Amino acid sequence: MTTDVTQNGPTYIPPAASQNRLTDLKYRFPARYLASWGALLLLLIFAAVIAPASLGGNSVRVVSALAGVLALAAMGQMLVVMLGAIDLSVSAVVAASAGIVVHYGVPGANLWLVIPAALVLSMFIGIVNGFFICVLRLNSIIVTLATYGIVTGGMLLWTGVSFSLTGEAPEQLQQFAQWSLLNINMCFIAALIVGLILAAVLSYTRAGRRVAQVGSNPRAATALGVRVALVQMSTFAAVGLLYGIAGVLVAGFIGTPDISIGAPYQLATVTAVAIAGLTFSGGPTSVASLLVSCVFLQLLDQALVVAGFPTGARIMIQGFTLVVAVAAITISQYGLAGIRRIAALQLGRPLK
Repeated sequence: MTTDVTQNGPTYIPPAASQNRLTDLKYRFPARYLASWGALLLLLIFAAVIAPASLGGNSVRVVSALAGVLALAAMGQMLVVMLGAIDLSVSAVVAASAGIVVHYGVPGANLWLVIPAALVLSMFIGIVNGFFICVLRLNSIIVTLATYGIVTGGMLLWTGVSFSLTGEAPEQLQQFAQWSLLNINMCFIAALIVGLILAAVLSYTRAGRRVAQVGSNPRAATALGVRVALVQMSTFAAVGLLYGIAGVLVAGFIGTPDISIGAPYQLATVTAVAIAGLTFSGGPTSVASLLVSCVFLQLLDQALVVAGFPTGARIMIQGFTLVVAVAAITISQYGLAGIRRIAALQLGRPLK
């Protein structure tokens, strides 16, 4: 504590404003959330130099659409990771939701009944996963892999590979999912709206904050009176809903989806979560960082395609990028820790 003598007597001088700003930034913008933003910035520079066509109008529409669908599915994966688990059934749930819409969304069908039915089925699958993982305490990877096999096999037996005779999504859904505003596809706009709602719920509601509390330390949450099982089951229901929305929108954007429509999202969602800086042991998250990581992944693939890279090279580059991004998260954490130590020494505070 320091004082200053004035004509009115000694006056207390609060800690330096820079100290308060550093503390505020530390908690508002953890280092692990910055990697996706830096990666996207570098990618934009790379794309502008190597493949400028990937930043053009048609390319932006495709990237924004696919990034929006990926973001919706990745938000579901994010909620699972916040609970300290991993979901490998995402591709099957996305395909099941798309399959319901295509199979029953024939001309003349009431989409106001078909789409909710697809979302309810997705939520039911999520709740079943939650029951086995959170109530029966089974391994999340084993449970969700089993769910993937059961749901995929069931859809093949029921609808076949193309979901229906024509295999086409309802025309109204296609018009909605393929519509763009200033070259930004509706799928991404929908993902942005859902992301804002999800971020607000997780940050400003008691129920939302409890998801991170339960994921960080379920025993401590139980001791504080939190109904852990209810929080976990509700979260898995929300996960299924997000997967279902992704399936509905990707069916409309693609137009003629098949049973493999969800395949890219099984590992892409985990990759997006990792680049976004989430910890797989559970706890808080950043929806904004996740959205940025999804845009990064889709733009990277588009830029490599435009630049003429073959499929094998694209896969290798994407894998290398994941390693670099995750390594950057760790390096940045150590770097910011060093900056805070230097700031503490300059301000004369003891090191923690």
